[in-house]
Amino acid sequence: MAQDSKNRTPSVYLGITLALFILFAVRIAYIVIVEKDTAKSYDDPAVAQAVVRGDITDRNGNVMASQTSSWNLYFRLNAVDDLDFAAMTVSPYISMTVDEIIDRAADYSTYALIRSNIDMTTAEELTKAVQDAGLGGCIDITRVQTRSYASLFHACQLIGFMNREGVGAEGLEYRFDDILSPYPGLGEDVTYGADIALTLDMDIQYLVDVQVQNIAYENNPDYIMALVADARTGEILAMSSYPWYDLNYFNLSTPDQRLNRCAAYNYEPGSVFKIFTLARCMDAGVDVQTPFICDGSETFTVNGTSFTIGCHTPHGQVDARQMVSLSCNGAIASWCLQLSDEDFYDYLTSLGFGSRPELPVPGLSAGYISPVNSWSARSKATMAFGQEINVNALQIVQAATAIANDGVMVPLSVISTITDHSGNELYRNTPEEGRRVMSAETARQIRSYMVTAVEEGTASKARMDNISLAGKTGTAEIINPETGRYSDGTNLASTILLAPADEPQYIIYIAVSAPRGNSVWGADVAAPGCAAIVRGLLSQGKLTSQGARVLQVS
Repeated sequence: MAQDSKNRTPSVYLGITLALFILFAVRIAYIVIVEKDTAKSYDDPAVAQAVVRGDITDRNGNVMASQTSSWNLYFRLNAVDDLDFAAMTVSPYISMTVDEIIDRAADYSTYALIRSNIDMTTAEELTKAVQDAGLGGCIDITRVQTRSYASLFHACQLIGFMNREGVGAEGLEYRFDDILSPYPGLGEDVTYGADIALTLDMDIQYLVDVQVQNIAYENNPDYIMALVADARTGEILAMSSYPWYDLNYFNLSTPDQRLNRCAAYNYEPGSVFKIFTLARCMDAGVDVQTPFICDGSETFTVNGTSFTIGCHTPHGQVDARQMVSLSCNGAIASWCLQLSDEDFYDYLTSLGFGSRPELPVPGLSAGYISPVNSWSARSKATMAFGQEINVNALQIVQAATAIANDGVMVPLSVISTITDHSGNELYRNTPEEGRRVMSAETARQIRSYMVTAVEEGTASKARMDNISLAGKTGTAEIINPETGRYSDGTNLASTILLAPADEPQYIIYIAVSAPRGNSVWGADVAAPGCAAIVRGLLSQGKLTSQGARVLQVS
């Protein structure tokens, strides 16, 4: 009896297993047959098959960068039976000889790119010729998306470029790549990137670049930086960094050409800086009206250490107006030394020196002001006239908005609007109110002194009979980074101009490194170019003649 029980146990287990299997199979059959129509289904969402990169324009809608189509010509070498015949067929349409085509094909093993950037009309004619010759199976003419830069070299470093992979590689093309060319959208055939309008005015940009080219031709410098900004809003209207390059041929450019020196380059600004130092001295109550006697060389003693500050010529009796007009190093150094180190440092940082302007420009530098505890006996005196401090051109222009706006400094901007493909505004630049960094009276007085510099001082080559201008020139020695000395004899020649002087609309700034023409002075190298830009603004109707009106403040 026990033996029979043991023999039945495996059969019981087998029966249970078989029953469970049958139940499982029935359930699967029920799901497949009965619940088939009620089961949920999921479809992959449709994703856009193409992304069209947004345009970059100036403030007036002039296109600077846009998405375009071009066509490439390829040979399927494994399918080409007669290479000579294939080359003869396409040669008349692509400006290449038969031998050039054959040589180009020899660089490839299977799929040869013979010609790129073919326009639509030529591509249509070429396609017909290939089909008529019976070569459709071995010659491909393919459409590709490319980036076209109508701006050519104008503001090239600011705009940047899209690389061969369709990705923004430098400048604003890089900074706003995800906005200009977003990920493919869901539920749409084509995804369109947003369009970006800059604050630049291409009419003014052309004016600036013509003058930059003239300066380069006459002086053969290492580089040139030039900016024009709206004095009231801080909007950048033109930005030029020389040497430049054609954005349509970025692959032929050098790193030096692609460097946006207006944003990324640190340098000692020289005597242009005196107007900012003078403003602090005046607001701090330093006596700048009792004449300083300049005999061309002045020795100062600070904390027991003596040092000498020199001028390029003796100036005699110098008050604040004459200091600006004649650009006297000794006078501004003497007045600045009456400020405390901490006061002068805090003031410079309040003007934005030592920190990056809030601009979406890649590579933007902060400049450099050494901390007070590292200053030597002569640091403050030399910083007073723009040496021993590093700035960038944008910082100079931003600080100058305070002189132009009766003591209120406004931040710079470079983006005007961002709109989607349907024209909906995603962003609009609203110029900020700014903040006061000097008294209104001080700013107006300094503009008056700058007028004297134009009327009868170092900036006289910027003088014009039909409009009153406020200017300051500068000529700074360039330090040798390897030796740390000013021993090479190279200079940075610059000029800043406010137009018109009484209620400035424009700030114009040009700085030229290592000019090799007839002069090294900012008065000769940069000031005439600034004046030429003003004449262009007058001819474009962007400025109004004022007769010979001159701002005068006692």
